[in-house]
Amino acid sequence: MTATVLVGCGLALGGAFAAMAALGNLFAGVRTFVLLFVLACGAYALAAAWVVRRPPGGRWVAGIIAAGVAFRLILLPTAPTLSTDLYRYLWDGRLAVAGVSPYRYPADAPEVARFRDTAVYPRLNHADWRTIYPPGAQLLFGAVARLAPSSVGAFKLTIVAFDLFTLGLLLGWLRALGRPPAWALLYAWHPLVVVELAGSGHLDAVALAASVGALWAATRGREAWAGALVGAGGLLKLYPLLLLPAVWGRRPGRAVGACAAVVAAGYALYAREGTAVVGSLARYFGEEEFNGSVRALLELALAPVGPPGHTLARLLPLAALAGAALAIGVLGRGVPPWQRALWLVGGYLLATPNLFPWYALWMVPLLVVAPAWPWLHLTGAVGVTYVAAPAWDIPAWVTALEFGPLALGLALAFRGRGSGAWLGGAAGRAALPEEGG
Repeated sequence: MTATVLVGCGLALGGAFAAMAALGNLFAGVRTFVLLFVLACGAYALAAAWVVRRPPGGRWVAGIIAAGVAFRLILLPTAPTLSTDLYRYLWDGRLAVAGVSPYRYPADAPEVARFRDTAVYPRLNHADWRTIYPPGAQLLFGAVARLAPSSVGAFKLTIVAFDLFTLGLLLGWLRALGRPPAWALLYAWHPLVVVELAGSGHLDAVALAASVGALWAATRGREAWAGALVGAGGLLKLYPLLLLPAVWGRRPGRAVGACAAVVAAGYALYAREGTAVVGSLARYFGEEEFNGSVRALLELALAPVGPPGHTLARLLPLAALAGAALAIGVLGRGVPPWQRALWLVGGYLLATPNLFPWYALWMVPLLVVAPAWPWLHLTGAVGVTYVAAPAWDIPAWVTALEFGPLALGLALAFRGRGSGAWLGGAAGRAALPEEGG
């Protein structure tokens, strides 16, 4: 039966990804893409449910990994049409190679006009913004640009390499926790992971590798290494810094100190930029809004207050998340790092005013070691928001599809009746192994 389920689901997934590749411009055919994505999620859900309840071993694990690699190879040669973020990476790398700071000028500034072309520049989003990517990301952009200037394929290959490195780290983390290695399927075959990394080439692959490495190190009691890796992740995209309260244990100073040292070293490379090193982050936090959940509810409640209510709706969830992170770090030291991370990342996904599909990638590695069906549903359903393109006005039914099952699952879990759904059916009802070396 395992062969029937996994081979059948694998073929369905491969067929869906092949159809996406054949579609070409996914943005132009977004409704067809969403349909294919939903079909892929259905096959994935069946395979995930099977391996969580009846994890196979031996050659099946190798087959799961091989299939995951094959899925990525299908989308690797395609152009990134769902998102233009990769072109910003190429632009920043081009400036870095030329010795021009991307923090200093927006892409449409006359000072950088000589770097514009017909392949990268026309595809930039927010050309009037300075970059928002931290120093670690700029080092990566520059390194790839030196090896393969303005190459979409080379950058996507780099992203897939980090993606597969994350998969390898997950196998090590599963082993350290005593979990079945077949659970790696939950990452290797996840449609969102394949589409957003192999398809769109998002930088989040590198941040995921740093995050998983940090949590594995914390599981083994290597607090300094864990903190340093959190800092490295924060130099790529800022959100991994939220994991710091998840990785410190009996000696939090080691994790905090190592994290601070890595972040300080990264930003020291751009010390000459002064406060300009934050780029257009203020505009990003102040202007960008997409697919928020708690923020959207607060905006409705605070609408009578006017503009101050709008600002409060953005700030209150983030302030609550910061308070929760501090409480988890101080009071939750006896809780395993994976559990603290699950709380923190879940809180982030609910609190953020922006939940683009690739932002939900951060949750997927945590679900490998602790399958939680409500969150797995969200990581799949978030891809349906692409149906709102190009206006990006998300229909109410999409919001209900995303957050309705999640809210129900969380409610059952908090009432103490949903531990099975919360931790993954039969596997969740069984006692999960203790953290190990």
